[in-house]
Amino acid sequence: MSAQPGAITKNPMSTFSFTVNPEAVASIHDDGIAILHTGVGRLFTSNGTGARIWRGVERRLSLESIAEELSGEYNIARATAREDVARFLAELERQTLIQRGARHE
Repeated sequence: MSAQPGAITKNPMSTFSFTVNPEAVASIHDDGIAILHTGVGRLFTSNGTGARIWRGVERRLSLESIAEELSGEYNIARATAREDVARFLAELERQTLIQRGARHE
């Protein structure tokens, strides 16, 4: 089944909040964020936008809530913010730095 042209499709991740893996330790600084996964000994870095998304995860916000904040702060379309946040969260989840928490309706 495909979406109709112009139809808004909802990302299945958008209804979840996320929690930080207890093995992930973050340091937010002027240039962005560094996250150490102590369980595997890997260091991940990102820019200031990544740091803002991480803060949203720490606050257990949904993807939609984080995207709304970024859209307003950076004056970008909500759809663009949603796509960028979804991509970043998917990578954090793939690296086991975060995990899905409660579902928001």
